[in-house]
Amino acid sequence: MIGAPASGGLPHASLSLVAQALASLKLAVPIIIGQLALIGLNVVATLLMGRIGTEAMAAGVLGNAFFFSMAVIANGILSSTGVMVAQAEGRGDPQRAAGYAQRGLLLALLLSVPACAVLIGAPYFLAAIGQAPAQVALTGRYLGTLAFAMVPYAMVLALRYFLAAVERPMMGTVTAIFGVGVEFIVGQMLLPMGVAGVGLAVAAGCLAMLLGMLIYLRLSVPLQVYGLFQRGRAQAGQMGDLWRIGWPMGVAFGAETLFFMLTTTLAGYFTLPEIAAHSIGYQSITTAFMIAVGLSHATMVRVARAAGEGDIVAVRRIGWAGIMLGWLGMGGTGLVLALGGRWIAARFLDPAVGDAATVFDFAAPLLVIAALFQLFDGTQAIAAGALRGLKDTRGPMVIGLIAYWPVGMASGALLAFTFDLRLIGLWSGLALGLAVAAVALTVRFHVRSRHLPASAKG
Repeated sequence: MIGAPASGGLPHASLSLVAQALASLKLAVPIIIGQLALIGLNVVATLLMGRIGTEAMAAGVLGNAFFFSMAVIANGILSSTGVMVAQAEGRGDPQRAAGYAQRGLLLALLLSVPACAVLIGAPYFLAAIGQAPAQVALTGRYLGTLAFAMVPYAMVLALRYFLAAVERPMMGTVTAIFGVGVEFIVGQMLLPMGVAGVGLAVAAGCLAMLLGMLIYLRLSVPLQVYGLFQRGRAQAGQMGDLWRIGWPMGVAFGAETLFFMLTTTLAGYFTLPEIAAHSIGYQSITTAFMIAVGLSHATMVRVARAAGEGDIVAVRRIGWAGIMLGWLGMGGTGLVLALGGRWIAARFLDPAVGDAATVFDFAAPLLVIAALFQLFDGTQAIAAGALRGLKDTRGPMVIGLIAYWPVGMASGALLAFTFDLRLIGLWSGLALGLAVAAVALTVRFHVRSRHLPASAKG
């Protein structure tokens, strides 16, 4: 063993299924809080836009859709940083782990270039599809400054994966909360600049997150073993490893994001109360999904670490513990959605508003479907995370593409428009697609983890 990992802890093989679940939960909780804080970037930007006016809010919706779509794709690709760092940790090789972290930061920087190009070019796309010229111009001003946020945001994603892989995710959470606070303060100061000022505020928040993480990594005594700021840590082939494992997940994450975005677009063909109900349902499941995201990340890095140790028993226990935690967590949130549909809807819309009762009538059955939705979505996310830990990313990509599009989107559109089930049909298609993905990915993990292939170890 070249060096002691910073995370320490008991050997994976000594832990029962219940103990593995508790260890994964301990790692997942700060990641979940950190994910909610990252969502806070969008929430604060929306609040600031609301101070400017409705046209600014519309520009914010369009601009944030482009920004976070690029961020989701980058997140999928950069998840390979967590896998490879965790496997190096499992082998007790901090220098190799540091090399992957350094290459992850470089990959984040490289990914930011095309992402920024998309953001800057987005107004031309909006103009081409017939958006109002005034709205296109306003969105362009927002994206022109928001593009500065992409570089620090992508680098933050890479460092968050590193910290999770060495089982020190709390600082990623603290810096995310700090960054949102900076965004809010800077946004208040730059409001006279309009939407361009909001874009700069988001960039300032992301930069604050990055600087906070770098300062922590520089000063943290337990992390000095990695020598992250030393030259020569990265080794030949490490960038290739990250790209080979990461690009299929970038495609999968992007396909899932587009899947949900297109569903929202299709919902736009219905009445205003139905659109409002869809928005309430979507915001509810997005917030609850952060539980699955945290468990997925924790499961991924812990499976990868156990694979680096060559411990097949631990790999299976960690994977199944994560999936079962997902059933409990997402099942619990699903039960809240199913039983408290009207109460939840009333948190988004004042019951005194004229058509509120109609919106609640539409939202209540959607949230019942969302209860099943949550269980399937959580299972597929965590099973995919466990497979990423085994460096199995192309198979999950293919499963996701089939489940989301030929199954989920096609069946949802058919039920919504051909059978005139409207929102119920659209959401039923979503649930079906996620159910297919959940079953297929869980079965794949069960089969793949029976015998640990050499490719999963290093």
